Amino acid sequence: MQTSLRLSVLSSLLLLSSSAIAADVATITLENGAQVRLKDDFTWEYVVTETKAAAAVLTPQAVAPAVNAPVVATSAAVAETAVATTAPVTTLTANAIARPELLGSTAKDGIKVSFTDSQWKGDKLGLSFELASTSGEHVTLVEVEASFFADDGTLLKTEKLEVWEAIFRMPETYLRKGEQRKSPVIWVEGIDKSQWQKQLINLKITEINSR
Repeated sequence: MQTSLRLSVLSSLLLLSSSAIAADVATITLENGAQVRLKDDFTWEYVVTETKAAAAVLTPQAVAPAVNAPVVATSAAVAETAVATTAPVTTLTANAIARPELLGSTAKDGIKVSFTDSQWKGDKLGLSFELASTSGEHVTLVEVEASFFADDGTLLKTEKLEVWEAIFRMPETYLRKGEQRKSPVIWVEGIDKSQWQKQLINLKITEINSR
């Protein structure tokens, strides 16, 4: 209750004094340790990922010989030396790993999507979702960006999924205000079952279509 009240107050302050806030975001830490990012469009989201530098990787680099060095009539005239390179890696925060309930649901424009269940068929992962609407629109399509994380928090894969798609000219298949609907099972490939025992999945609604 206190957390919800605090978010409500902060959203109100944004509405009243948006010109005083940086155009990108502000970040706060709640009483439970979770971090929340406030956006300049008056929405908010939990901060669940961070970027870390990967371990150094040694790669060869061609080096030309010195000007006064003797010329060797072989391909060895160009020496190779090892150069350390790094690449950023996206991982879950420690708080997100400890509180996976922060990950499995997302909401936008009155539409909420929640991850409910998973199943395996060979190496294919089947996902089920629940959708709820408080929107006055008749929703025909909901697309989410799903990010799958290994049990240690490392990003495995990101994929866009159509969790709801109505049938053309069949109004009974539209997602309407006050309704709760279950998605069909959506199959995803490329996830290692042995690395996904904690079922860490982060959702973000990317598209909503309506009639």
